Amino acid sequence: MKATRQYNIFCFFVFIASAPVFGQVISKEIKAKIEIESTENLFAITGTVENLTEVYKSLYYKLSVFKKDIKAGNQSSSAQDGHFTLEGNQKKNVSKTTITSTNDEQTVVLLLIYDEDKVLLAKDRVVFEGEQVRFKNDKSSTDKPNDGLVLTGIISDETKTKLGKDFYDYFYTHYNKIKINSSKIIVIEEELTFARTTKIAIKIENEIINEFISKPDDEFLVSMAEESGNKVFEYLKRLEQQAKRMSQY
Repeated sequence: MKATRQYNIFCFFVFIASAPVFGQVISKEIKAKIEIESTENLFAITGTVENLTEVYKSLYYKLSVFKKDIKAGNQSSSAQDGHFTLEGNQKKNVSKTTITSTNDEQTVVLLLIYDEDKVLLAKDRVVFEGEQVRFKNDKSSTDKPNDGLVLTGIISDETKTKLGKDFYDYFYTHYNKIKINSSKIIVIEEELTFARTTKIAIKIENEIINEFISKPDDEFLVSMAEESGNKVFEYLKRLEQQAKRMSQY
């Protein structure tokens, strides 16, 4: 059975994991920041982006909000996106939204910034539980969250056609089945080709893990979803082993 489809937004399953995700810098040229103003259980969210260089930038943002009912397990998602430009050393508010968070909810706000080629440059995220910000992932944070919560299993759906959506569903199902647990963002992209078909690529932070030319064959798409999921699993395991080796020195 296919997983519940969530078009052009992020699917997520949160929550207990051991590795922190604080202060991860993708690019030193762009800084993403989620700013919060609160009144009781009402939160005003502003996504901001700062150009740390003197060079003009043409960029793309995506601000996503995920909610999970702790008791019922129901999930809902919403997203804002768009293109914008930044002059050198300029900071700009690119997106605003307001959210509520009750004691029965977990809410995640995620801001992603891409360049014109859809290369991920910067990100920031905030996790709420009820009226409390459980942890905030900003550049200045150096301490681990005291409750051990991290955001895991984010899959960005950047597909454009029904074939792409079908592959996304198959990939999500296989990903969940083999229980991949990582704070890395997995991006599924789809590009149109000159042969009236599409090329699908699975990326992790701009690294292409697998790619292929799609075709209208469910058996083929299921096979590629399983192959891609397995390659993602192997890639993340290598990263984990490298991190362990580095920590020994």
